Amino acid sequence: MPLSWQPTSLPAAGSRTDDVWFNDKNVGWAVNSDGKVYHTTDGAETWVEQRLFADSYLRCLSFSSNQKGWIGTLSGPHSLYRTDDGGASWNPVSDLPDGGPARICGLVAVNDDVIFAAGTNYPDEPAGVICSRDGGTTWDLLDLGLDPALLVDIYFEDENTGWVVGGLDEVRHPARDTVRRDVIPVVLSTIDGGQSWTNAIGLPIALGAFPRGEWGWKIQRLGAQTILVSLENLHDGAILRSDDLGATWERLPINDRQRNANLEGIGFLDKDHGWVGGWGDLFFQGGFTSETSDGGRTWDDANHVGFRLNRFRFIGDPVEVGYASGDTVYKLSDAPAPSVATLRQAVEEPAGDQSISLEIDVPEETQSLVVLVWERFGREVRRLVSEAHPQPGRRQISWDLTDAEGVVVPAGSFIVRVVTDESSTSRVIHRRILPSQIKQESQP
Repeated sequence: MPLSWQPTSLPAAGSRTDDVWFNDKNVGWAVNSDGKVYHTTDGAETWVEQRLFADSYLRCLSFSSNQKGWIGTLSGPHSLYRTDDGGASWNPVSDLPDGGPARICGLVAVNDDVIFAAGTNYPDEPAGVICSRDGGTTWDLLDLGLDPALLVDIYFEDENTGWVVGGLDEVRHPARDTVRRDVIPVVLSTIDGGQSWTNAIGLPIALGAFPRGEWGWKIQRLGAQTILVSLENLHDGAILRSDDLGATWERLPINDRQRNANLEGIGFLDKDHGWVGGWGDLFFQGGFTSETSDGGRTWDDANHVGFRLNRFRFIGDPVEVGYASGDTVYKLSDAPAPSVATLRQAVEEPAGDQSISLEIDVPEETQSLVVLVWERFGREVRRLVSEAHPQPGRRQISWDLTDAEGVVVPAGSFIVRVVTDESSTSRVIHRRILPSQIKQESQP
């Protein structure tokens, strides 16, 4: 049976579950923006809330074993916490080096002794990498050889070889006056445990290859030679790919139909098949996911995979199971999917009198399919589909913005609900008003 994504039972976060970590296919942890730490021992079938950090935004985590782990935060009284009992208790890490990042965005515990942490994601604050080689007792601020504007994710494959991603100030403002619109991506690499670093992209290449206002967010090492980086850009979507361990790079745009942008999470199963996700648009609302089957050359909408995805983790080679964190944690496995039609993202929000095109995925052996449109408070507006034994697979449904009487609906928010057998899924869509129509529609 092919692998497919399904949401787990983890409660959805108020904003997002920012990170997930699994030591094997069953034992894992998740942290979210609500300050909660969750733990599972049965492959995400069930989750237990281990701890609430009421005054902290939890960004990232890493475990070196089932007992020893680390959490990085974006806010709160401490930027770093550690556990020595599998998350039953957490203690703040003190005596971090002066001049280091005040917010920890990326973590990797190479083993029980060696831990690397990176941050921050704010250009007006110091960015850097800190390291401990004695299990977290003491920490050093590493000399990166340049002054990055921001740093986000970090990955080490062993104690010596690693990468950190973020952004450089192309304009070179004085003394941390950098703004995001002037940042370009940077990937720093080391082969000596952080004693020396190289700009793996190469500054002359970077200056001509990337738009301003773009930076590296998440990094994935794939196989023997491939490195993948998601590029966050509020107006555009792209990834950075190297197939020669960083000797050369290529920027690959996300060219799906929904124009996915503001990317964060990236995860590839193999050299061809992968996903990206994140906030989806400039307004941090779409939460779109995109999928490629040709290594990133072409992309398609894949919102059935997950919402607001920030991190992918895969277990096994070849992959046996995968996890992704977004509003909740999603699991990639060969478990049979429930008979629920997946409502895919609308191609666009209709403006004026345009119609809207909806895509749905109908599961095999579905006995009945109903597609309803409700106004925001629950009154039925239109029944678009009512079928017995519908054809399975992806299909497109068009709504011409009229109700059951053929009258065009007013601007506003509507709920599209797809019901298959005893299950349902829904999505909110919006009918927008064109600027040229505002005066017309406001007239008595």
